[in-house]
Amino acid sequence: MDNGFISEVEVVFMVSVRLVVAVVLVVAAAGVGALLIGLQPAQPPQTNTTTTKTETTQTPATTKPSTQNIVSLTLYLNDYGYNASRGGPTITAYVGDIIRITLIGNSTGPIVHDFTLDEKSPSPYNVKSNRLSRGQTQVIEFTANIPGEFKYYCSVAPPAGLSHRDRGQEGVIRILAR
Repeated sequence: MDNGFISEVEVVFMVSVRLVVAVVLVVAAAGVGALLIGLQPAQPPQTNTTTTKTETTQTPATTKPSTQNIVSLTLYLNDYGYNASRGGPTITAYVGDIIRITLIGNSTGPIVHDFTLDEKSPSPYNVKSNRLSRGQTQVIEFTANIPGEFKYYCSVAPPAGLSHRDRGQEGVIRILAR
C-alpha cells in the first residue's frame, strides 16, 4: 500500500546505496591521485639557488681534524624564527667540519630574512646570506675552524621598532674541538 511515506527498509536501502557510491568515489579518486603522482617528472622543478662560500681569516685551531665531515641542514626563514619556531635550532659541528646550510625563505607577506654570523654575534666568522623572501633559496657554506659557541641571527632591522634579532630570530652554532 502506497501511503506517501518511505518505509524504514527503503531508508536503510537508500543510505546503503549512498554509502557504497561514496566509497567507490573515494577509491576512484585515490587511484587517479596515485596515477597522477606516478606521472610526475622524475626531477623536481628548478629553483633559484645561490651558493655562497665564506672563509674566515682567523688562525685555525691547533687541533688537526682526523676527518672532514659535512654538517648539512636546512633552515626555513620564518617570521621572526627559524624552522617555524622562535629562535632557531642549535647547530653542532667539530673543528674542521664543513657547515653547509640551505636557507629557504618561508615568511608570510613581504617580510625578508637572512642568516648572519659575524662580529655582532659575537663570532670570529663572517658569514652572511642574502635577504630572502618566500620561496627564495640560498646555500651557504663555511669551514668550522675555530671552536666555541656563537649566535647566528637575522640582521633585518626596520627603520622603527625592534630588529628581527630583538624579536627572537637567533640560534646557536656550537663548534667543538676534536
